[in-house]
Amino acid sequence: MFNVFSSFVLYYGIDKIFMAARGLSVTDIVLVEIIFAVFVIFLEVPSGALSDRWSRKYVLALNVVFFMLNTFLWAIAHNVSVFILGALAASIHMALRSGTDTSFLYDTLKQLNKENDYEKTYGNIIFYENLLAILAGIVGAMIADHFGLVVPFWMTLGFSLIAVLLALSFTEPKIHRTTGEMKYWEHIGETGKYLWRHPFVLHLIILSVVLGATLGLIDEYGQLYFVKIGIPIFVLGYLAAVGNGIEALAGKFSYHLRRFSRKKVFALSIFVSSVGFLVVGATKSWIGIPFAFLPWIAYYFISPLLLSDLHKELPSGQRATGESFMSLAREAFLIPVALGFSFLADHISIFVAYTAIGIVVALYFVIFLFASYRKISNNGVVNS
Repeated sequence: MFNVFSSFVLYYGIDKIFMAARGLSVTDIVLVEIIFAVFVIFLEVPSGALSDRWSRKYVLALNVVFFMLNTFLWAIAHNVSVFILGALAASIHMALRSGTDTSFLYDTLKQLNKENDYEKTYGNIIFYENLLAILAGIVGAMIADHFGLVVPFWMTLGFSLIAVLLALSFTEPKIHRTTGEMKYWEHIGETGKYLWRHPFVLHLIILSVVLGATLGLIDEYGQLYFVKIGIPIFVLGYLAAVGNGIEALAGKFSYHLRRFSRKKVFALSIFVSSVGFLVVGATKSWIGIPFAFLPWIAYYFISPLLLSDLHKELPSGQRATGESFMSLAREAFLIPVALGFSFLADHISIFVAYTAIGIVVALYFVIFLFASYRKISNNGVVNS
């Protein structure tokens, strides 16, 4: 229920259009996102360590409080400076949540001796929260179309408050905490060393970084592409619903992919994502719409598998911190890619920008085949 209410955001389908309506250019919008990403980089790992060493339920509650602050600031923003302040609040929200919710789930299942059900359970959570997100996207776009772009922002705050109360009602799972064994920054350093010594984890992180960061560019700025090819604003809610629907179905059924070779599933996902970006960049009509969702399919169908493998490799007291390292790497990769994307979108066209992203993913596909494919066995373990 926490994920349901914290994910019921009425403005995700129209936020970039809202920013543009408040006078921001594509470069301004990307600047806001870059500043968000930079602060996430600085906060990501320390917040994960806070979750591992203090309390996961309180960290979850705090993350929603900062999301509410982000929503409020954007609702009142009329210039890029206030949007940046909102992005700072959003970065704290994202950093606090990253790794905490999934670690909370894994540790709870492990305590119940049901950790092997993680992919299916996590997938079900994704499924149901995205069904509600679909409704939120459609309703939010309709509300924006009839009552104004800012109204969905104000309405979202009520659902977020419910999420805060739900987080505070959780029962904290029993995990091994390093609070009395090592200092805060020592804990972070030891987690980093652990990741570096385990090649399988590094391969998982790189895969998540490339597919996750590039997906963010179609997720966040796809609205601008859709409007460019003539899609009405009220339809954006339905298109956002398609993305949520893909994530929901992927969450529900992705655990079935456990029966297939990990290396083949991962390779196929990279290929599918690159095709999606390249076709979007090559088309300037409604034909490109279905291909715009291929990166969603590529990332979300393997996401539960990636997280399951990651949590199985990490000790209980380092799970949130370890996942935070992965998120940090993803944000660090996103910054130069997003800057290049915005430059191409503003100075040439958004179509060229997406073509460039497709080339980046295609290059990683080649690198994956030569550097990772042969080292990953059918069950997903990197061979030494």
